[in-house]
Order: sequence, then structure tokens, then C-alpha cells
Amino acid sequence: MSVVASLMKALKDYDFKILLAMERLHLRYEYIPVDVLAKQLRKSAEILLEHLDKLHKLGFVGRRKQDYLGYTLRQYGRDALALKHFVNQGVLDAVGIKLSVGKEADVYDGLSPSGYRVAIKFHRVGRSSFKQTKRLRTYGEVTSWYRQSCIAAKREYEALETLYPLGVKVPKPIAYNRHAIIMDIIIGDPLYVITDLPDPQHVFYEIIENVKKAYQEASIIHADLSEFNVIVKPDFDILIIDWPQWIPKNHPRSFEYLKRDVVNLSRFFTRRFGLNVEVDKVLKDIRSES
Repeated sequence: MSVVASLMKALKDYDFKILLAMERLHLRYEYIPVDVLAKQLRKSAEILLEHLDKLHKLGFVGRRKQDYLGYTLRQYGRDALALKHFVNQGVLDAVGIKLSVGKEADVYDGLSPSGYRVAIKFHRVGRSSFKQTKRLRTYGEVTSWYRQSCIAAKREYEALETLYPLGVKVPKPIAYNRHAIIMDIIIGDPLYVITDLPDPQHVFYEIIENVKKAYQEASIIHADLSEFNVIVKPDFDILIIDWPQWIPKNHPRSFEYLKRDVVNLSRFFTRRFGLNVEVDKVLKDIRSES
């Protein structure tokens, strides 16, 4: 991402207009004909091709010469559009190093214009297995990995916006656009790498209390909770991350997903720390209205 941010310095306003027009035209074309793009932008094909050649060399667009000369947005181009939006909105000033990479997201360090440290999360849904992601997540008949990524980012941001004001221990949401989210920086280690906790039982039930608060006060179930998306902070407090696959409490399979979340956590704490967890009792407590 720091590469994209650096390359963006070579782009002019008209280059971004091209990327935006291509984004719109991708609703109709996989590879956009040059004459169609020129008509959309009201520029001559000759001038447009000069800019497209530059964008192609920088890696923002792809090119295909078969029945016609066509161009397509590449990942760099889509990332650049999201970053440009954040800059224009005054929530981002600089992009730093990559903080983490997963099957379905990359997270980068960033700075706001006031010097506030933030995290920028780019959803890459389906990067490892598009078919499996489409089967497991309730995104409807979405056939584009990029469209799935945009939906995932929107859903996660909606969950964070709902949960954070309630006091559920999730990252503070700051902004969202396309397939990207800006949130508070996350400082700590994922639970799965932790081998020593002063009080494993306290940490386990702190996670459960937040699962309960999300369930009872927001009617939200994480639906993919495990040791891989719980962060243990330096003071041994916790954050629950990665919410794009959340489901509502009234979902027909809500209990199944809630139980899976609790079982995943209990198995880890039993295996790693020897904690004895009564899953049924924990589930009853989470669902209790008292």
C-alpha cells in the first residue's frame, strides 16, 4: 500500500477522473473500449491514450488487445480511489507499513492530517477462495470479488459503528469507502500467538461479556469468532476484530453461529491454558435477558 501511495504522487486530477469513469463503466464492461471511455470523459482518444499508457505503466490499469483495445482497473487503481477519497475527506494524510495480511484483508499503518495514528484495512474477499467465500457468506448473488470486498467493508463498518458506542471492545471506526475502512490503530497481539496469560479465565470471560453485550444490546453475532480475531493488548485488555460476516440475532441460524463462536474460544482456552469451560452454561448466560 505504501507503494500505491507513493505512485499516486505521479497522478493528476485527470488521471483520477479516468479511474472514476472506469469504475462506473465496469458495470457494463470487463475491459472498457477506449472509444467508450473517451466518450464518457469527453476527451479525444489520443489524449486519453497518453494518460492510460501512464496508468498502465504504473500498474493502476490493465490492458488487453484482442477484438478491441480495452482497459480494466487493477487492484492498485481501486486502492488509489479509496485512498484519494480518504484524503479528500480529511481523514488520511499518509500511509505507512503493512501491519498484517490475512486471507481476506490487508491492514496498513496510517496518519491523519492531525498526526493521529490510524489503521487502514483493505478487504480482499475471495483472494484465497472466491467460491468458498461466496458459499459461506450471505452476500447474495454477488459475482465479483471486488464487489464482495466492498460489501464486506460496508458491513464491518456498520457493525463497528453500532458496537463501539455501546462500549463493546472493538476498534473505533473512523471512515469507510469502497473496500476500505479507517479505524483506530490496533496495538497488541492476536490471541493465537499468546502462550502466557496472567489470568486466562479473566480474559476468556471478558471476551464472553463483550459477545453478550453485542448480542443483547445490538442483536449482533460475530459469526466467525476464534483466537485469530481477538487482540490482547499490552495491559491484557481485549479487542474483538473482523466483523464483516456478522449476522443479526433473528437470523434463522443465529444459535448455530453463536454456539460455534463460543465453542471455538472454549476449545482454544482449554487447549492452550487448561481452562474448563461449560459451553452450555456460557450460551445460556449470553442469551439470558435478565
